[in-house]
Amino acid sequence: MWATALGAIALIVALAGAVLDARQAAAAFLVAYVAAVSVALGVLAMVMIAHLTTATWFGALRERAAMVLAALPGLAILGVFVLLALPVLFPWTRAPATVHQYLNIPFFIARWVVYWAVWIGLAELLRRTALIAAQGDVSRAARRYRRISSVGLILLALTMTFAAFDWMMSLTPDWSSTIYGVYWFAGGMVGGLALLALMSRLDGRGEMSPSASQSLGKLLLTFVLFWLYIAFAQYIVIWSGNLPREVSWYVPRTQGGWAGVALVLLLGLFLFPFLALILRAVKRSGAALAGLGALLLVLHYVDTYWMMMPSLVAVTWWTVLVSLGMLVIVVEASLAVAALRMRR
Repeated sequence: MWATALGAIALIVALAGAVLDARQAAAAFLVAYVAAVSVALGVLAMVMIAHLTTATWFGALRERAAMVLAALPGLAILGVFVLLALPVLFPWTRAPATVHQYLNIPFFIARWVVYWAVWIGLAELLRRTALIAAQGDVSRAARRYRRISSVGLILLALTMTFAAFDWMMSLTPDWSSTIYGVYWFAGGMVGGLALLALMSRLDGRGEMSPSASQSLGKLLLTFVLFWLYIAFAQYIVIWSGNLPREVSWYVPRTQGGWAGVALVLLLGLFLFPFLALILRAVKRSGAALAGLGALLLVLHYVDTYWMMMPSLVAVTWWTVLVSLGMLVIVVEASLAVAALRMRR
């Protein structure tokens, strides 16, 4: 009931935002959509990593991960709204074709279809392999898991990189960073692991054992450090080069209120999780890990907001309210599709 009420309120706010300022509403939806997709793909990557490394501790999280992956078709359907808003969101759609030859609407849509075909295809192959394992043919399922994961991780890395270029970096088509896709992947891994930590406490399927919780905590710490490393590497290279064309992306994100957001991200996405996760007691506590996971999920959305929104629209209190409404819509629609598919 509370989810329905929250969804109804979010829908009203989103519709009001779309009527008052279509670009603002489209920008808020794009940010929520990209954040949600990155978390789902982080879980997909984690599933394949677990199968490839035969991580037995991940067994307690496989069903929860399957629930997240069941939301991928719903996210693919929601992406239609982004495609409809392409001329509103992306400046390159209004430029002559000779200016940005890679960035044109037909090729953009074709790449979009390829990305989702790969992601949903990988999730479906993993699901069918799980059915083979459930029928008792464990050795055949293990071999199949390894084949899918070894190829799937390469395909996921490539498609996530180009999706980051298309959906996020092309908001500023005259600026580029070769490490941008890795940054999005690192944030998605943090978000995916944080979601699994939260689900292990809240979904009513029983908590993980302390050893499994500790393994998840170690991985979460690893990817928090990886996220920081990639973020710092991109920043220090651009800062040391000091080229106006490259620095232009960081200037609005390190001034005014956005500078405060950057500081919150540094403290909340790195310093606090780092200090917490180096403690063995925190890693072995399901409750502590779930609380930390909730915080990291929120901050992953804020990180995505910080990356994208300065390139889209000016942010006011109403923009933030519409953004929260769009986030609720994306999350609840994805959860509804996942629940329907899991029941089937």
